[in-house]
Amino acid sequence: MSLISTALKISEALTPLSTLTYLSSKITDVPLGKVTQFLIKEFIKTYKIDVNDYENTDISSYKTFNEFFIRKVRSDLRPIDEKAIAVSPVDGTVGQADKIIAGRLIQAKGIDYSLSALLGGKPDDSAPFEDGDFACIYLSPANYHRIHMPIDGKLVKTVHVPGKHFPVGHKNISYMPDLYTKNERLVCFFDTAIGSFALVMVGAALVGSINTVWDGTVVRRKNIEEKSFIDKDIRYKKGDEIGHFKYGSTVICLWGKDQGNLAPEFVPGNPILFGKAMIN
Repeated sequence: MSLISTALKISEALTPLSTLTYLSSKITDVPLGKVTQFLIKEFIKTYKIDVNDYENTDISSYKTFNEFFIRKVRSDLRPIDEKAIAVSPVDGTVGQADKIIAGRLIQAKGIDYSLSALLGGKPDDSAPFEDGDFACIYLSPANYHRIHMPIDGKLVKTVHVPGKHFPVGHKNISYMPDLYTKNERLVCFFDTAIGSFALVMVGAALVGSINTVWDGTVVRRKNIEEKSFIDKDIRYKKGDEIGHFKYGSTVICLWGKDQGNLAPEFVPGNPILFGKAMIN
């Protein structure tokens, strides 16, 4: 075992990231007046954020840090590619995008992880995606943090998988095996024109919460929770907002075999914007 791998395993055991994540979610949701304004201004300066890209440019109107963090981007800056089968659901950087081979997805060079484990462990849930394709997009703290529907679809069910809150930046995905199956995540299954489509919202260090428009804030728990929506006829159009993260994290999209090709821009390390083609 390498020195880096050993150090990461020790870090896993000793660092109370879930506790820190919980505390950060509470603090950043509290109106702190001048402290909030100071934090927002420092955040803008640190990450070189152009506030003119967002619907609300009045910094003083944000009462909590999280109100600013989940600010809405101007719709005219994120046109939806109507010709694409599916579009990127978020702004971010492509982590990996490739075929799902023998039930495994690429995490980083020399590291892969289990499709079944990612989706919650049920064979019936992973079967539609065997030999299919996936795209993994990392959202840094500087990115726009609302999540949108990549393709027209009907919500079938969600599976909330409790887990850790390890960072999901480049260093960790390169050295920590099974990172995405260790972290907390919400798996959303949709029925679409190309068959089953899954969108996985992966939590991470200091991600205050995972939120959906149909169910609000995901409540952390010890056991896997599955919710069926098949009888509620909840449908979304391509580009509709479906949720948001508080702080940085990752979204993973999966679809079935021969149901569309990855757009050429979806290569590791490429920045991508919400609304750009993901499947052609």
